[in-house]
Amino acid sequence: MSTTGPSDALPPFRRVPAAAGLRWWREGWRSFLRAPGPWAGLAAALIAVLWLGGHLPFGGLLTQWLSLPLFALGAVFSMLLRRRWLDARRITPAGMPLETPTEGTLGASARLWTGRIGPLLLASLLVLVIGGGAGAVLVIGLGAALGIGLASLTTLSHMMSPQVGMMAGAGAAGGLMGLLLLMLLALYLINVAFWFVNTLVAIGGLRPWNAVVLSARAGFANVGAITVFTLVLLPLGLLAMLPAGLGLLVLLPVLSGASYTSYHEVFDPAEPAV
Repeated sequence: MSTTGPSDALPPFRRVPAAAGLRWWREGWRSFLRAPGPWAGLAAALIAVLWLGGHLPFGGLLTQWLSLPLFALGAVFSMLLRRRWLDARRITPAGMPLETPTEGTLGASARLWTGRIGPLLLASLLVLVIGGGAGAVLVIGLGAALGIGLASLTTLSHMMSPQVGMMAGAGAAGGLMGLLLLMLLALYLINVAFWFVNTLVAIGGLRPWNAVVLSARAGFANVGAITVFTLVLLPLGLLAMLPAGLGLLVLLPVLSGASYTSYHEVFDPAEPAV
């Protein structure tokens, strides 16, 4: 087990194997099956809020700021569903079908979530500021080291002139592809660093800055599992968008359940009272 230093008032965390990323998907799916109706409704509400926010001034930044707190509600809902499922399993005689009592679970989740909405919004702001700055530094720094960057954009502008030949075009395309790959790498590293921020605040009750610091430590310590999870997410995300985006009504709940499972396995917290 890996722990933070004694001077840090931060809880310990575990390193889990890379295959845990697949287990997170499985548990996320099970969480969805415990309450598919409420899950679909919650996902539809989340999509509607983000869609409306995107049509307001500075909508892109607004939706990014709100997305972390909104997804935290799903993680809280998944946690309470799991608690009730475990309670039902304890009292259900062997051989009898197990039914998870879901009545009131969403309301209880909302009460816990609203009690931590302030820290969640602040944590999301920290993620935006730190992530944006770190992403820019990564792209510019790595681009400079590899000879990729603004020169690629300059070549592209020259390529628009009819006097330019195919070699310049190929050079610009190669440079821009390299720049795109660097941006994707930066986004992935930022995703790893902030993987646990929303659950650490909403479920663990950590302060925003402590959540950011601990999430980065635990995220990079478990980069294998997060990578496996992300590799599965990429094709599933594309499939979810195909039927007019209706697949998101399932994918978003599964992601919420998987987010809670990853937090539970890495931090093994004492579940908060509701």
